[in-house]
Amino acid sequence: MVKTGLNKTGIYSALFTPADSSGNLDVPVLRDLIRYEMKHGIEGVYCCGSSGEALLLSTDERKKLVEVVAEETSGNIPFIVHTGALSTRDAIELSTHAQTCGAAAVSLIPPIYYNYSPEEIAGYYGDVVKAVDLGVIVYNIPQFTGISFSKENKLLCDEKIIGIKHTSMNLYELERIKQAFGNKTIFNGFDEIWLYSMTAGATATIGTTVNICPPVFKAIRESALAGDMDKAKQIQSMLNGFIETLVKVNVFPAAKYCMALLGVDIGPCRKPFSLLTGDEKTIIKDALDLISDYL
Repeated sequence: MVKTGLNKTGIYSALFTPADSSGNLDVPVLRDLIRYEMKHGIEGVYCCGSSGEALLLSTDERKKLVEVVAEETSGNIPFIVHTGALSTRDAIELSTHAQTCGAAAVSLIPPIYYNYSPEEIAGYYGDVVKAVDLGVIVYNIPQFTGISFSKENKLLCDEKIIGIKHTSMNLYELERIKQAFGNKTIFNGFDEIWLYSMTAGATATIGTTVNICPPVFKAIRESALAGDMDKAKQIQSMLNGFIETLVKVNVFPAAKYCMALLGVDIGPCRKPFSLLTGDEKTIIKDALDLISDYL
């Protein structure tokens, strides 16, 4: 029996990883960040993902971060832990630790760098599935991994694979997966297509800018569910203007800087990410004004 306290219609922040002046995990600021986001309406946390710079963290840092998330959410909202790693052994270690901490589910990118066969990729997920009593969410992010998941992938037939985080602009693929596997939860992974992912079958979203402005995502969802698609599109377009600027600067460092502007200084991204210039910070500050009504 798969254990899960998952919010299948939730708005999850792809939680940032705060860093101190030495580049180490900043636990006190992490606590501040989670409290800030819960106060502003997030419905779940997805930690140690791309926005959390997971592959730039050590295994011990990833575990500590999850422990803090578990303490701060304290059963009030669910949290999902990204446990994808370069090795199956590390993925299992991180996944079993997440289960111990009370995660609602774990989520994994496929193994990368080596050109693994489909059978080897399936084996990686299968080994994690066997190691935990949690639901597993496939993290589909082909622009980073070079691997794309579709409805043809037999992994999705496993009942312990409870969903897919679809960080892809291919909404046709999303819709086909939903039609083939209606019992799976589809998580939108690109903030800029939240509205359109809902129309294709996504019921939840996990995003970088959810950290910054959860009310925007709620407003899009509420307008869409109320049948006011004109308003939903207007809000999505406003959000996209903001996101477009962050992407032009460098989305992850830019988004982290937004939090500093909102009063929670979580530090920069880890190297090899570059530090933002003064001009870039000014551009980001101006972009934040686009969504100021929702902050």
